[in-house]
Amino acid sequence: MERRPPKVLADFAWYQDGVGMIGLTPKIKLPSLDREVEEYIAGGMAGTMKIDMGAVTVEDLEVTLAEPNIETIKLFGLTNGHEKQFVFRSAMRGTSGVDKFVIKVQGRVIGLDLGEIERKKLAETTCKITWTAYTIENNGEEILKVDLISGIERVGGADLRADINKALGIA
Repeated sequence: MERRPPKVLADFAWYQDGVGMIGLTPKIKLPSLDREVEEYIAGGMAGTMKIDMGAVTVEDLEVTLAEPNIETIKLFGLTNGHEKQFVFRSAMRGTSGVDKFVIKVQGRVIGLDLGEIERKKLAETTCKITWTAYTIENNGEEILKVDLISGIERVGGADLRADINKALGIA
């Protein structure tokens, strides 16, 4: 049984297409990960069960910028196949030191909300990013990798699509 206080997000940095947005990103809503499931019930069963359909549901990532950033606006409207890399790097401080927690996505800016503009206030812009590849790393170790186009789904070192890809002849 693990007993310790939780790690604390000591700081984070946001990078878009290789450029650090230090000081410009007050808030990030990382995408949730959900399995695509379907409820199933058949004769003789006591209730419904959720069957894994072998796919991941894509939730968008949202980034709040402290200004209407020109380089971010230029990324709006990228078409399929022209995704850029977006990276969230963080320092998680705990009782055993600082962990490097990183989330990387290959994605496209599909929404920009320039918000309300008011004198002597920050002109925050919300940027919505859809992704085709999503990776979580902790201290350099890959914890999760989903690449929708390449048919990759690894969690904790286990390749969840290995048999599927082998059956399809793409392994």
